[in-house]
Amino acid sequence: MKRYPDCVRSDGMCGICSLVSRGLDCHNNKINGLLYQRSSMEMTQKELAEKSGVNIRQIQRYESGASGCENMTLKNAIAIADALECDVRDLVE
Repeated sequence: MKRYPDCVRSDGMCGICSLVSRGLDCHNNKINGLLYQRSSMEMTQKELAEKSGVNIRQIQRYESGASGCENMTLKNAIAIADALECDVRDLVE
């Protein structure tokens, strides 16, 4: 799913572009820590869901901003951070 109509990536992975731009997508908009961390691990949402045990729909809500990462349950935050091999704080920055 492409975030922007003019996205040059066929997979629409804004998180990959953000690695070059330090947390900014191709339109210089900030992406959240969860998307950034998942992209840096080159992991799909499905893979993260399987590895963390968190429902893929919830991961999608966190990444899209529909549910703020700062409001994750502690259980989900720890599971996702463990799966991404990062600190929980990295998910909310």
